Amino acid sequence: MKTAKLIELERDRLGLIAEARSILDEIKTNTDAKRDTELGRKHDASIAALDANSLDIDEAIMLADDDADRANQRPNMGGGEAHGQALSASEEFARAWGGSDRSGWADDKGQPVRVLRNTERLSRAQPEGVALGDAVRAMITGPRNDAERRALSEGTSSAGGYTVPTPVASWFIDKLRANSVAIKAGAMTVPMTSETLAVARLATDPTIGWRAENATIASGDPTFERVLLTAKSLAGIVKLSRELVMDTVNAGAMIEQALAKAMALEIDRAAIFGDGTSDSPTGVINTSGINEVAMATNGFALSNADKLLDTIYEMALDNSALPTAMIMHPRTELAMDKLKDGEGMPMVWPDKIAKLPRLVTTAAPITETQGSASNASSIVFGDYTQLFIGMREDINVRVLNELYAANGQIALLVHARVDMQLAHAPSFSRLKGIIP
Repeated sequence: MKTAKLIELERDRLGLIAEARSILDEIKTNTDAKRDTELGRKHDASIAALDANSLDIDEAIMLADDDADRANQRPNMGGGEAHGQALSASEEFARAWGGSDRSGWADDKGQPVRVLRNTERLSRAQPEGVALGDAVRAMITGPRNDAERRALSEGTSSAGGYTVPTPVASWFIDKLRANSVAIKAGAMTVPMTSETLAVARLATDPTIGWRAENATIASGDPTFERVLLTAKSLAGIVKLSRELVMDTVNAGAMIEQALAKAMALEIDRAAIFGDGTSDSPTGVINTSGINEVAMATNGFALSNADKLLDTIYEMALDNSALPTAMIMHPRTELAMDKLKDGEGMPMVWPDKIAKLPRLVTTAAPITETQGSASNASSIVFGDYTQLFIGMREDINVRVLNELYAANGQIALLVHARVDMQLAHAPSFSRLKGIIP
């Protein structure tokens, strides 16, 4: 059921689309150079408003889905909460931490540390003035107005790059987060205000037992480990033609979206499949203590749900919460979709599989080694609320004018700092060795 908020946002979107089309129609017939510049700014602003509206709609849908799930799972008990009803992993986490501004985390000075669920934003509101894409375009073609001129002046670093102001960086990071499958699966975002941030994780559970009067109390301390989120450099180069930037009205928005998608893809690869080499983060599958199930010694194709259920069962043996999602390569999902039962009908999956969000990313490798197979892939199940992604809000953009000049291109060097850690390794389970 659509909420009133979602209906309102969808109506707003129709108006924004109509406005953008109207501006485009005017651009096509306009012959006044001065008016052309003004129309370009208006179109860029309309695209930015559409982007903001998309984020709002995504958030409203997720919140509505959460409400619907809770309503479906809990019987009506006279208006009160149903006692003994199991909560989902994300609900348990939300109840335990009480929201991003009351996370229970505090730094060495006692100041609260924000922890963001996938339905929450880093930015409080759309930044005023110039968006990241507009600033990048201005770096290439020169500022078109006073706002862009001020943004470049305030954000230019001593090395000649553009250091993105915090409100704009936060807005861009939210776009990046919206493109990340790890965050869609439930991974928590931890904004980092310094290069490192120490967090504690539970390595072993405490021992609890019944006792008779005057008998010895069962003892066994929980083991906590100190792990460090260390801001690691994430950098990339984006090539584009100067003509594209100068002659198109939506270049700023397209640059911003392309950067967000590319960076989100690499963050997903590192968070789930990273091996920790070359000063990169160590992802879920290479973290000690996660569960693993192999299809076979030399890999095997999926044929039924048995191995998937075995993988979830390994999490249950560790008393972990139910998985919030399973993440895989599109090739693996296609193999699941093509499976047939004994009568040639599409496979009917057990509820534990059918109701679990199935997320895909091309960041997942399909060239893993399993025995003699070198074309294997994995499905990574997990309570992804136990994956922390630390992000620094300082983002730097540099224009490389000479590197690809021979091809008539310019390049953007983008630099951010990110790290990942698992709060509880047994909350993840990998099914490996899936071959075509």
